[in-house]
Amino acid sequence: MKEFYQELDNYIENLEDKKNDYKVLSFVVDELGYLPDEVLNYIAKKMDIFPFSLESTIKFYPKLQKARTKNYVQICTGRNCIQPGLKEKLAELKSEVDFPIEERHCLGRCGKGSALKINEEYYSYKTLEELEKLLLNLK
Repeated sequence: MKEFYQELDNYIENLEDKKNDYKVLSFVVDELGYLPDEVLNYIAKKMDIFPFSLESTIKFYPKLQKARTKNYVQICTGRNCIQPGLKEKLAELKSEVDFPIEERHCLGRCGKGSALKINEEYYSYKTLEELEKLLLNLK
C-alpha cells in the first residue's frame, strides 16, 4: 500500500488543479477498484479539504458512488426473479453487511434464474439461503 500512496502523491502533485477531488477520487477507483476510508482520510489531509467535501463529490458522481465500497451488489426484484420473502431477507441482509445492496427491477438475465450482480459479475441463486450465504461470504 505504501507504493500506492507514493503514486497518489505523484498524481496529485502533477495535477494542474490541485483541488480537483473528482480526478483524484477517479484515480483511486481506477487503481484500487474502490474508495477505502483510510485513503479518503489521506486524500482529505493531503488536499487540505474536509472529508465531508469528498463525500459530497462521491454522492454526486455515480461512478464514485458504486466504488464507495469494495463490493457493490445489485439484486433483481423483477417478476421473474423475485422469490417469496426476498424483500424481508434483503432488509435483514442490509443490516448485516457493510456494503450497499441495491434493488433493481431487472438485470436482464430473466432466463437464468434469480439474478444478482456483484461489482461487474453476474450470479444466479436458487434459494434465499443460497443468496444469504453468497452475500455474507463477500470480503
